[in-house]
Amino acid sequence: MIETLRLARRTPGCLLLLIGNFAVAFGSNIVLPYLAVFLTREEHLSPVVVALAITVKFWSQQGLTMLGGWIADRAGAATAVCTGLLVRALSYLLLLTVSGSATVICACALLGFGGAIYVPASKSALVRLLGAGEQLRTVFALRSTANNAGNALGPLAGSLLLFLADARIGFLITSALFVVLAVVLLRLRPLLATDQPTNTRGTATGDPATARAPIDYRNLSWIVLCAFAFGFCYIQLEYALPIFTGSVQNPSFVGVLFTVNALAVVLLQVPLNQSLSKTSSSALVISGSLLLMATSFAAASLGTMPGLIASVLLFSIGEVLIDPRIDSEIAASMPAHRHGMAFGFIGTAIAAGGAAANGLAAALSSDHGAVSREFWLLLVAVSAGFAAIVYLASLATSPRLVASSTRS
Repeated sequence: MIETLRLARRTPGCLLLLIGNFAVAFGSNIVLPYLAVFLTREEHLSPVVVALAITVKFWSQQGLTMLGGWIADRAGAATAVCTGLLVRALSYLLLLTVSGSATVICACALLGFGGAIYVPASKSALVRLLGAGEQLRTVFALRSTANNAGNALGPLAGSLLLFLADARIGFLITSALFVVLAVVLLRLRPLLATDQPTNTRGTATGDPATARAPIDYRNLSWIVLCAFAFGFCYIQLEYALPIFTGSVQNPSFVGVLFTVNALAVVLLQVPLNQSLSKTSSSALVISGSLLLMATSFAAASLGTMPGLIASVLLFSIGEVLIDPRIDSEIAASMPAHRHGMAFGFIGTAIAAGGAAANGLAAALSSDHGAVSREFWLLLVAVSAGFAAIVYLASLATSPRLVASSTRS
């Protein structure tokens, strides 16, 4: 962790971008966990309209990431980062001032679109600052740690604001925070103005001849497969696991599991990725992590408190290993002028995997909405199948993906 922080501090603009990611996650979670409550209680919208608005926000953010990435590639990563922040700031203000179902849904769509612009642009900016070497993977892990720290602390600040002040104060604070961040992150524009990423001394790296190299579609298809499999498994933490836990344990235990996941991700993200930084085979790491997730689903099927906690811990290990690997593979495989769009495409693939998993869970749920223990055993088989397919597919796409893991 300390070495990665030193690397981020030595790289001009890197630490600023990571702090910005924390602030974005923190500011968003001041409002988002309580958005549905605000719209129903304060704006007096029906639950159906609120559910539709939240769904539109989710699909706008996930489904439009390719468009957001295209904007980052065309306008520049720094400009897109600031634009995404300003769009989100505007959307929070609109949610305070507009009334009526249609306008609220449009404001939520705009909120999601701001995220669709910001996320691929911020990842593309990191690649330009650091290059596509092994060090990028640990910095991506640090980026995820910053995001999860913001995700954990933001709701606490939001609940405190709800207790001390009017619910609308949170919207105003978040909007103001995003405007300030947009102004501060404009400092990245000179650092990202060149076509080449910078190293820790701030000088250009990489071969200019490869800046616009052709896209390796076979390798990209493999990364998309990994993203779909990851999305399929990851969404279980947000949908199937909570409703299953609520059916076999006290519903309050769901909060314990989410706390365990948040702490595990924050504490393990950088150390685990640093320990596996010399493992050059991304196919081995990703397929092994999918097997860990399969094991976590087997533990969840027990339905006991120890089994559920073990499930979340194993799941968290798989999560923190897969996410940075996928991002670093995109950075290493795609030409510089397509990084934003590629990161957006991967975000859409993850969302598609999650949608497929939720569809399966809904189809196999009981009349009360809960999934059965047999559902988790099915997930074990599906996840293990994904692990095998990911590894075997890597053999046919790129020898680099299955390179020897003993290199140092």
